[in-house]
Amino acid sequence: MECGGKRSATPLTMTGRSLGTGGVRAYESAVAAALCRRSPRRGVVFAACLALLLALPLHAALRVDVNLNEDRKDILTRGWENWQVVDGQSAVRKFGDMTVRLRNVGGRALSGDWSKAGLQAGATMAADGVAVRGQGRVAVEISLEGLVPGRHSLATFHNWLWERSSPVACDLSVDDKLVVRSMKPSAFVTNDFDAASAFVEFVAVAGKPVVVRVGAEGVAMLNGFELDLPNPVLKAGKPSPANYDVHAPENAPLVWQPARGATAHLLYLGTDSNAVARATQSSPEFKGRLAEAKFAAGKLTHLNHWFWRVDEVHSAFAEPVRGDVWQLRPRFLAFPTAEGYGRFAVGGRGGRVIEVTNLDDSGPGSLRAAVEAEGPRTVVFNVSGLITLESKLVVKNPYLTIAGQTAPGKGVCVRKFNLGMMGAHDVIIRHLRVRPGNLAGLTLDGMGMASSDHCIIDHCSISWTQDEAFSSRGARNITLQRTLISEALNAAGHKKYPPGTQHGYAASIGGNVGSFHHNLLAHNAGRNWSLAGGIDRLNRHTGALDLRNNVVFNWKHRATDGGAARVQFVNNYYKPGPATAHFLELVPQFENPAFGPQIYFVAGNVMEAKHGPEGPLGPFAGTRSRPDTAWEKFTVPEPWFESFVTTHSAAEAYTNVLADVGCNHPALDEHDARVLAEVRAGTAQFKGSTTGLPGLPDKQDDVGGWENYPVERRAANWDTDHDGMPDEWERARGLNPKDARDGNADRDGDGYTNLEEYLGWLCGEFGDVKGRRP
Repeated sequence: MECGGKRSATPLTMTGRSLGTGGVRAYESAVAAALCRRSPRRGVVFAACLALLLALPLHAALRVDVNLNEDRKDILTRGWENWQVVDGQSAVRKFGDMTVRLRNVGGRALSGDWSKAGLQAGATMAADGVAVRGQGRVAVEISLEGLVPGRHSLATFHNWLWERSSPVACDLSVDDKLVVRSMKPSAFVTNDFDAASAFVEFVAVAGKPVVVRVGAEGVAMLNGFELDLPNPVLKAGKPSPANYDVHAPENAPLVWQPARGATAHLLYLGTDSNAVARATQSSPEFKGRLAEAKFAAGKLTHLNHWFWRVDEVHSAFAEPVRGDVWQLRPRFLAFPTAEGYGRFAVGGRGGRVIEVTNLDDSGPGSLRAAVEAEGPRTVVFNVSGLITLESKLVVKNPYLTIAGQTAPGKGVCVRKFNLGMMGAHDVIIRHLRVRPGNLAGLTLDGMGMASSDHCIIDHCSISWTQDEAFSSRGARNITLQRTLISEALNAAGHKKYPPGTQHGYAASIGGNVGSFHHNLLAHNAGRNWSLAGGIDRLNRHTGALDLRNNVVFNWKHRATDGGAARVQFVNNYYKPGPATAHFLELVPQFENPAFGPQIYFVAGNVMEAKHGPEGPLGPFAGTRSRPDTAWEKFTVPEPWFESFVTTHSAAEAYTNVLADVGCNHPALDEHDARVLAEVRAGTAQFKGSTTGLPGLPDKQDDVGGWENYPVERRAANWDTDHDGMPDEWERARGLNPKDARDGNADRDGDGYTNLEEYLGWLCGEFGDVKGRRP
């Protein structure tokens, strides 16, 4: 290799982070030998060329995750370009001014594949990719066109995905020159940082593509690649807290996996990603030269995103190896009474305020426009009344707070279509009513958190659904609390079943972990709850569900049933009603043993006038599996995991829940007041018009339909600066009603922004300046 000459640099390579220290030392020796080759001034040339190696042209830096062609989010790697390659002979994509072509050489085709176990563990880059298969020698060809002339580097990643065969060593060539021999891929890694990699340098010439081939016997594969970034095996990796973690533990130290052979670590930390990326040892972001791969960052405010970088010092190199910029945000409660595994939802904290000013289905000022907007945002209501949707309202974009408690009058009620999350994260919804009814002529649910993460629904009211009122299949880190689910429409013409089929179902719940506490389920025939933990990519039971302090009233034939891998069922109160014909509160279902075990912690549950409290040791009068299995085979005497919920006895929960559940701010509506009165009395005022079952309506008209929600609007001077806080409230606290910036400030240093304090104050979570609550 000639540094700075016309010839391409001697390629340098090594496999991934699985090499031992000796392997790294051998690699460092090879680096030194290559850099010094044919140079009479070896030390000078070593330093100069090493600087080129470690400080490659930043304008061309690129990371690409090569994906199989499936429309799913869990294969995408955040911070990388994600290229979903269609199976075929070749694929092409532009990245800025550069074009990359992938081509099958000697095999049948380029084809995508994946490792279920790897994706399950979160190795999004390493757990899928493209492969070429065939008889004899085959290759994946990577053609780089339009590179800026000069020195470049390429790192390629190779992780074996197929459990029924052994990894096949591969070779790499650059412009038909063999540069890497017998590189063994990693296999089935569960962390992207453990994927094997090859690293080469070359010189690009104007107008000429650089062609890299990954060749092997029978199977050649590629998971991803990096252009013009330092060698992955020389960099710090596996950050903790993980990169992009916006729910990092408070005061957690910054920890990483050091590069093997690194003798010291240079750490940079700050709130500006660009400043951290550019920082040098003379910058304020530089926090020191460390001997250990650990740094005590102290208390970092959750009101900022924090960025950090670790450069690794190697004795063989004159310059540190620049690290990636990682980011984190310390976690903080969504609001003071948030509990369970969704309690750290960020919501719209620190973002803009969007006002709902009309009751229209769509357009400026509508709820739909606010929900579908992008970026951190808090939705407040300057109008009350019925919002009639003309299509489903789906929450997909993250960092959203819907604050129904801000509405005037009786608040708002959504009807005709549903409102729920799909694949969202960090969403907070409070004090909202969703009562679709049968106006759309479709089979609709009410609210949900499907495939969502770090989300919480609090004090909402859901009624008059045809499918099920609530669902959260595939979710993680969620909470449903103090929500009233009532009067799921029973014989309501469900489109998947024959006419007359009864399908008045409350909820199918999934989560890992999903917290469901202090909710009231009343007048729902079945699925009170249906445990829908689901099946993972390995076809095994998944899901961890915590159900505690819920109250269930007047079901018909199904209380709680279904299954999940781990379930905690604690201190729930079941009260039979006039339609109830089934007197088991929990029925775990084991119909398919191939899906693996389900384990339950069952304690303190009560069925009024029947049995309980009982557990955690059997026998159980209120729990029976299907098929019938000895209780000791599926119950355990101790909880599986912490609930993070203030827990009451079942009897206490009955009183506590009925005193504070559903959308009760700005006011409890007549429907919910009636349902609560019926629960207390153990009665049902209405019957289904088709089935005649007490308390189980078949259409909303059976119980009177939508009540009157008067249309009230905020005055123009209610909130002069449109920061979500009324002028009067701001003045009472020394804030400026003409400065919208103070909404995201924290005047008292308690961790909540001023806007969040106002939202909580409306619900009684913060006293006012005189100590009073609203």
